[in-house]
Amino acid sequence: MSFSSAGSSRFTSRLIGLSLAILGFSAAAWSQATSTATVTGLVTDEQNAAVAGAEVRLLESATGASQTTLTNETGRYVIVNVQPGTYIVTISKTGFTVFKINAQKIDLGSSMSIHAALKIGSTSTTVEVTATVGADLQTTNATVGNTLTSASLMLLPNMGRDVSTLAVLQPGTTPGGMTAGAFSDQNVFMLDGGNNSDDMAGNNTSYVTNFTGTGGTQTNGSPSGIVPTPVESIEEFKVGSFNQSADFSGSIGSQIQMATKRGTNSYHGSAYGFYFATNVGAANSWANNHTPSGGLAYTALPSNHRNRFGGSFGGVLLPKLLGGKTYFFVNYEGSRFPNVAPYERQSPSALLRAGVIQVADASGKYQAYNLNPSPVTVNGVTYQPAQCGTNLCDPRGIGLNPVIQKIWTYMPMPTDFTGAAGDGANVGGYISTVRAPLSQNSYVARIDHDFNEKNRFFATYLTPPSPA
Repeated sequence: MSFSSAGSSRFTSRLIGLSLAILGFSAAAWSQATSTATVTGLVTDEQNAAVAGAEVRLLESATGASQTTLTNETGRYVIVNVQPGTYIVTISKTGFTVFKINAQKIDLGSSMSIHAALKIGSTSTTVEVTATVGADLQTTNATVGNTLTSASLMLLPNMGRDVSTLAVLQPGTTPGGMTAGAFSDQNVFMLDGGNNSDDMAGNNTSYVTNFTGTGGTQTNGSPSGIVPTPVESIEEFKVGSFNQSADFSGSIGSQIQMATKRGTNSYHGSAYGFYFATNVGAANSWANNHTPSGGLAYTALPSNHRNRFGGSFGGVLLPKLLGGKTYFFVNYEGSRFPNVAPYERQSPSALLRAGVIQVADASGKYQAYNLNPSPVTVNGVTYQPAQCGTNLCDPRGIGLNPVIQKIWTYMPMPTDFTGAAGDGANVGGYISTVRAPLSQNSYVARIDHDFNEKNRFFATYLTPPSPA
C-alpha cells in the first residue's frame, strides 16, 4: 500500500490526517507505477522447459525490504511497484540449485527482464551470477531516454541545483526544453507518481532558474516542475524523449520521472553551503561600461553574489511497527540571491535644468535657445536670452517654472546621450543598477513504511519556495 503527495504548506493538516487514516485503518490507496519499476522474467530448467512454482525474491540491499512471487505454469513471473535501487535477486525451487544475483540495479520507471535457467541440484547450493543477458534491455516499450542516479545528479554541472534542468541534456532536446519539436509546455513532470507539471501557468518554467542559477522565474526557458526538486532530494531521474509509453503520458513532450530519496537501515545525511557564485572579476555590461558623450563617468559593476545551501538526513524513524520498519528522509535548501539588475531612466540635461532648450536645425545640428529673460551660464558657457524676431522667445519673460526646476535638482544627471533614452540632447538616460533580492527556502520530506511484502506506504511532502 502506498500513497504519494506533493503540495504546499496549506496541505499539511490534510496530509497528516490522511496519513493517520491510512496507518490506523489500512485503507487502500495505490500509487501510480510511474514512481516505481517492474521486474518480469522466465524461469526454465537446463532443458529449457518451464519451471512452475519457483520462488522469485527481490531483497533491497539498503533497507532489507523484500518482494516475493511465484512463477506460473509457463514459468513466467511479474513483480510490480519495485522501488528503484540495488537488489539481491534469488530464484529457487526444491530440486534445483538457487539462482542468485548479488547487486542488480533496478532503475526508476523501467521494465526489467531477469531470466533464469535453474540447474538440477540441492537448494543448499547457490549459483551466483553477476548479470543476466538482456536484463537492462527494455523489451516492453520503445521509449528513448536516459536514467540518472543520485551519484550522477550530484556530479553533473548544474548551477541552479535543480534536477529538472537536466532534462535538456537528453537527445533531441533544445536548451529551452523543446523535445522532438514539441514546445516545453508539452513536457510532463512526475514526482513520486504525482503530476508536478505547471499546468495552470501554461508552461514548465516557474520557480527555479537552473542553468543561470538566479532563482525565481526562469529567463532562459529551460524546463522545470511546479515544485522545486533539489539534487540532494532526488534518488533517480528518468527522461523519455521519444516514443513515450501511454501509461501516464499526458502530452507529446518528454516524460520526466523523479523519485525522492528514501531512508535506509543506516543513517545518512549531508550538509552543503559551497554553491557560492560571485561576480568579483567579472566583466561589466556594455551599457554600464561604455563612455557616453560628454565624458561622464560610467556605471561600475556592483558587488553581487548567489548562494545555495542546505542539508539532508535520513534513516530509520521507528523500529518494527505494524509489520515493518518506518523510514524517513528530509531535505532543506535555502537560496540567497541579492540580484542586481541594470536599468536606465530619463533625466533632464544640465542645459534644460537651466531653462535652455536645444532644437535641431535644418541640418540636424542642435541649437541652444535660452528661454530665460536674463543670461545663464552652464559649464562655463554663457547663453544670452533667445530672440524670436524682435521679441524674446518667452514673450512673458517668466523663464523656467521654479517648482519644476526644484524637482529636477533631485534627479541624477544623465550619463547616456546616445539616443537610447530621451532625445540625446535635452533629455538623456541615467544608467544605474537596482537591487532585486531573492531569499527563499524549500523543504522536502518523505516517510516510508513496509507493512509486509504486499502492502507498503509512503508519503512525500514538498513545498514551493517560500520567502525567507
